[in-house]
Amino acid sequence: MKAYELTANVTADGQVELPDFRLSPTSPQPATVKVIILVSEPEETHNQSTQLDENFSEESFKRSWQQAMEDDTLPLSQLWKETDIV
Repeated sequence: MKAYELTANVTADGQVELPDFRLSPTSPQPATVKVIILVSEPEETHNQSTQLDENFSEESFKRSWQQAMEDDTLPLSQLWKETDIV
């Protein structure tokens, strides 16, 4: 799969206007493509992430890093067994 990054405009009524873009004539057509739209979050969300950063425990990170370096870890498959997520 190949990715293309395009800049689009959003109109006042919320419509997305894509630039003129054509796939290579050698691409199989017709084709289904995946479109991902990334939208900047309001300033409020930025403040929430800053709060999370302030609650980050340096001591917890150091402890986790030490465990990883000493190979004192659990396989991911074992962690999933202890949850109700299947």
